[in-house]
Amino acid sequence: MERARIDTGPVPLQVEHAQSRDAHAILQLYKQVLTEDQWFITHREEFVGTVGWQRRIIVELTRRENACCLVARQGDSIAGVVTVQGGRLGRMQHVGKIETFVDRHHRGLGVGRALMTSVIAWSETNPILSKLGLYVFEDNERAIQLYRSCGFEVEGRRDGEYREPDGTLRADLLMYRWV
Repeated sequence: MERARIDTGPVPLQVEHAQSRDAHAILQLYKQVLTEDQWFITHREEFVGTVGWQRRIIVELTRRENACCLVARQGDSIAGVVTVQGGRLGRMQHVGKIETFVDRHHRGLGVGRALMTSVIAWSETNPILSKLGLYVFEDNERAIQLYRSCGFEVEGRRDGEYREPDGTLRADLLMYRWV
């Protein structure tokens, strides 16, 4: 994938492959998103990742032919991240699972769309992947709208898959897109 430059105002957004040196910034962004305690299944107090752990993930995803980690940079900061992890087993290598997260101050500005567009473009040139999949909380309407606009469809629903601390059960949707 070539470095994608997207005009998002006075400071352009650049989407490119993550580097080992991005580990600290990616980890901080992930922790910040977890503090919202809403869009990921991991609670912030359950997360134990370190900079070294994040660096190893970036290196591993870079080395695997059916995986990648892209970052959206705006100036010196990372505004969002998307990862694709293709299956490790022979029968699952063709399916890439997506995870994406965007800094709360950059939401609604096209960062998520830039990441999704870039990762889809990367996937379409990948010789192994033929399907992208993701999980999203059913009540994350903004994310679902973005995914639908990028060609993803609902493949299934898991009712009551997650229990919130107050006992409320939440469902998630399984979405996919052929590449």
